[in-house]
Amino acid sequence: MSTWRRKALELFPDLRNEIQRGDSTIYTVFFELLPRCRQAHLDGNEEELRKIYGYAEWCHHQTAEDLWNAAGVSFYEHLGDYEETRTEMKKWIPPDIFEDVSGLLELMMGKKKFAELKKQFYS
Repeated sequence: MSTWRRKALELFPDLRNEIQRGDSTIYTVFFELLPRCRQAHLDGNEEELRKIYGYAEWCHHQTAEDLWNAAGVSFYEHLGDYEETRTEMKKWIPPDIFEDVSGLLELMMGKKKFAELKKQFYS
């Protein structure tokens, strides 16, 4: 079993079926985690947020392109889609990762909205 699957199973045992499906990929795991992240923000569930953001950060720092790319395009770039995730980026995303995914966020949000986010992030 791949390391990313083992790590995901440790953190999210309730997603066992989704993670172990034959057609499951790291990208599909992030598509499961994104709505959970949004809900955890709405619920103020910091334990869940630590697990989700920690997993995304771990993937981001891996050398395997599929892992860091999936974290970028299936998770980080979509955090700008929702106010509850957008306003909390400064708390949950390290500055180096924010810089790394800035281009993705700007592409998804547009220049004006991204400029506002960047200003808020660095304030």
